[in-house]
Amino acid sequence: MLWTSDANAISQITTRRNDFPKPIHMYGSVDIYGKNVVSTEGQVWRHHRKVVSPPFTEKNNHIVWSETLHQAQAMLESWVGTGGNRKQTVSTVGDDAMRLSLHVISRAGFGVQLQWPNLEEGSEAQIEAKQKTDAGKDSTIEMCEGHTLTYTDALQTLLHNLLWVMLLPRFLLNNLPIKYVQTARESYIEWGKYMNEMLQLKKAEFAAGKETEGLDLMGALVKGAGITPESLTESPSLEKGIQPSQPNLSEQEILGNSFVFILAGHETAANSIHFSLIYLASNPSAQRRLQADLDTIFHGRPISEWDYERDLPKLFGGMAGAVLNEELRLIPPVVNIPKSTLPDHPQPLVLDGKKCTVPGGVLVNLVTTAAHRNPNFWPTGPPSQSEDPNAHNDLEEFKPERWFADQKTQNQSPAHESNGMPKPAAELDDLNVNTAADTSAAHFQPPRGAYVPFSEGYRACIGRRFAQVEILVVLAVVFSQYSVELAVDEWASDEEVEKMGEQERRAIWEKARGRTAEKMRGLESIITLQMRREKVGLRVVKRGGERFGLQGGRRESGF
Repeated sequence: MLWTSDANAISQITTRRNDFPKPIHMYGSVDIYGKNVVSTEGQVWRHHRKVVSPPFTEKNNHIVWSETLHQAQAMLESWVGTGGNRKQTVSTVGDDAMRLSLHVISRAGFGVQLQWPNLEEGSEAQIEAKQKTDAGKDSTIEMCEGHTLTYTDALQTLLHNLLWVMLLPRFLLNNLPIKYVQTARESYIEWGKYMNEMLQLKKAEFAAGKETEGLDLMGALVKGAGITPESLTESPSLEKGIQPSQPNLSEQEILGNSFVFILAGHETAANSIHFSLIYLASNPSAQRRLQADLDTIFHGRPISEWDYERDLPKLFGGMAGAVLNEELRLIPPVVNIPKSTLPDHPQPLVLDGKKCTVPGGVLVNLVTTAAHRNPNFWPTGPPSQSEDPNAHNDLEEFKPERWFADQKTQNQSPAHESNGMPKPAAELDDLNVNTAADTSAAHFQPPRGAYVPFSEGYRACIGRRFAQVEILVVLAVVFSQYSVELAVDEWASDEEVEKMGEQERRAIWEKARGRTAEKMRGLESIITLQMRREKVGLRVVKRGGERFGLQGGRRESGF
């Protein structure tokens, strides 16, 4: 077994797909509905990749932008109330981020319009949700005939109990008289039924010659699978020896790809939203700089006037993009990217000008968390006094400023004067694999292999831009209007905080920051890194109403 955090090694391994294939035996657990683009290799993977890639275009990210604007405002209203003045600790930020991302991928990818629960009657978010539903352009799935769970409950329950569905043999999943296993089985069956119903509906629409516009993942799977109107209506003529044409993907493979889109498409974005809010609440000076940058971008324009073409490049290349990059540097979706060498096929690598050989039959682990902290490839500064006294640099700290390599540009992002999107790059052969950087051209550009939150090369995440757009929109919606602070309920009530002076407030804020740092060090991974056992309470307050903030102009110690 080989472990590496060396950027040069990672870059060579990820770009040589045939020499270092994915060990697909490790991915059988995601085949719960069928083989898919994640769990296959070689020619089978190429086939899946060509089918699933067409919808992931810059044009279709407009849908992600608009739906995230809607869902982010609804989530924000659930925290602060219609007037924005509700004062309460929000301890469900992680769950709410998951809900938001689920709603976005369901709408943008599958045409399922899901609304935020318990919106106040007559609120702006509730009215907009009703208008979307009344427009009749999407299917809003509640409890349907023949189901025991709603679409939302089926999927959320499935994701919550996914480990049991992945690990238990089907015989045990179907027969163990244990409540949580039975719950997992029910959600697995129910969501599979919903997706199969969507598949049959899409096939019927396709047979009738109807095609939807935009990011229609199910439609793309049906179309890319080689299913044609003729194949859906033709009947075999055995007398003439004619057999019906066979689809390029089976229905099980279509459902398998739908599942991994939902799984990967919502967990990655949701986790980044959750952790970004925590990091910014723990680092008020970075939060203030983000807010100043958003003010420069939007100039007080209402959200209804925000524009994808005009505003997204500035978000991507400004402080919002730096916050996203830094969060993904510290907490990438997965801590390890497995590769391998084939038996009896040793592979050469060139490191520091020297040739070395990886033996055949070796499992290779690309350690993303270590690569993202390798001081050989990152701009560093001295560690803050509040951090580990044995630390030699600040790479364990959340410091979005490091993404502005030219320190003179830190007060005004160059993206405000130019296009902040990544420089376009050539696509690899016929698979639509875009080799553009994950970060803006206005930011620090790590060497290839040093920053791999979405992997790199042929097997890089197909939906990375989808996730980036979603996260940037949420950050913009929240921080253009509000500030996020750490809750201090464990140490003082609201009334007690109001009576405190600056030093007392600083003291309890430091306690909250220290406790939050402890929780962030206890993240766990099943599919992605998440805060599974703990919760961090946050307060969302109107800008100008912060209880904790800059103290005498000093930069707060963060983590």
